[in-house]
Amino acid sequence: MGKVVDFRQKIIDGLKTLYPIMDVDWYDGLFDEQDIADWTLKTPCARVAVMASKSENTFTGELNALLRVVVVLIDENKHVSLDGDSRAWDMVETVATWANQNQFGHPDAAPAQNIQFKRISQPVLRREGVSVGVVEWQSDLMIGINKVLQREFFYDQNGQMITKVPSSRVSILGHVQTAAGLSGDETVDVTPEVP
Repeated sequence: MGKVVDFRQKIIDGLKTLYPIMDVDWYDGLFDEQDIADWTLKTPCARVAVMASKSENTFTGELNALLRVVVVLIDENKHVSLDGDSRAWDMVETVATWANQNQFGHPDAAPAQNIQFKRISQPVLRREGVSVGVVEWQSDLMIGINKVLQREFFYDQNGQMITKVPSSRVSILGHVQTAAGLSGDETVDVTPEVP
């Protein structure tokens, strides 16, 4: 699994934790009325798309992918006419707050930024009692191979980075004689501590 797909899955898993009863899945970034009609069969539900907008080169040789993340939230009226609207706004606000500055548990992701959210107003959907909200943000994700780690560090035969090196014990032996004529040998341990 690539890093982008893994990152998208972490967002999906996070949304499932945020809303345990919600049906959460991915989609390709485009949707129409038929998609919404299909999704309303599973309300409340969320669909997550992660799309690359552009990338930047870094000194490590990796690409900093500037990802555009879009979460579509769908609910429908339950008990009272138009009560889906307040629930959809609540979900939009909750997801926007949750996404803000979140790395979604991915070690190579930067905190989410540029959060945007809105409710989609469409007369046909309103008449059918469907409420749709969208939350969008930018997440930067480092992808590729870090050339600095390849060049600057040593690896064992299994490909694992060597982080501890053998240490040696260093002692200094000196002969000390005082002005009073006393003398003796002094040993000092100067072994550096390895973290």
